[in-house]
Amino acid sequence: MDSRALVALAVGMTGLALGLLALFGDGTLGLFAGLAALGAGAVGWSSARDAVKAEQAVEKERTRANSLEESVASQVQARMTAESAVASLGAELKATQDSEATRTERIEKDAQSEVQAAGTNPRSVIVDPSTGLFTEVYFRAVVEARVAAARRHLRPLALVLLEITQLDKDKERSEADPIAVASALLETLRDSDTACQTSKGLYAVVLEDTPENGAVWTVERIRRAIAEEQADVTVWAGVACYPAHAFEVRDLVGKASEALEAATEWHQDRIEVAVADI
Repeated sequence: MDSRALVALAVGMTGLALGLLALFGDGTLGLFAGLAALGAGAVGWSSARDAVKAEQAVEKERTRANSLEESVASQVQARMTAESAVASLGAELKATQDSEATRTERIEKDAQSEVQAAGTNPRSVIVDPSTGLFTEVYFRAVVEARVAAARRHLRPLALVLLEITQLDKDKERSEADPIAVASALLETLRDSDTACQTSKGLYAVVLEDTPENGAVWTVERIRRAIAEEQADVTVWAGVACYPAHAFEVRDLVGKASEALEAATEWHQDRIEVAVADI
């Protein structure tokens, strides 16, 4: 029992005793009895108030404990869900890597088959002897292999298609000197990049680990290098990036072609960047 309750009980008993004595004595004992009863009531009221506060505090702590338990349970559940998602993502990534590795092997075998079919001079299938740039045959193989590698390693890749023309003596626009263009490309690009000359008179550049802004800056450097060597040259470029604009090789090439077509609508140098599908 609480000590305050014992005090209240003792004071109350004292008041009762004084009250009984007051019946047979003077009024002074009655006054003391009233004071004792008042003191017992005050002590009892104080004890009751403290008890209510204690109960409220206990209830508050109980609510807080329940809230903490629910929070911990929620965190445990979230962690289990996250671990399950990571495991599932890891399995999907492993499957994707395996399929892309198989795809890369197929691309390499196809390229080797085309080289072997070239006969006595297989190098001419891969490298143009006059410019030193890779050919369209090599471009078709390398762009698929590079996109597959970018997907495996989760890195960006940029594809640039270039159309470069020059005004001749009659002020007619014709294809710029391929050798001069090739020289500018090879001097500007990194060893990890790939520059190709296609059968349509265009130039295709594959930029590894390069996002959209890096590709635009590279094209600008190429334009300046070509302008330093040749006069009256116009450079149009279409840029498409993996994975920002497309995930598949066919779509990536298509996006770059659309961007190049938009660039050629301008009379001056122009770099157009592909638009991602919404």
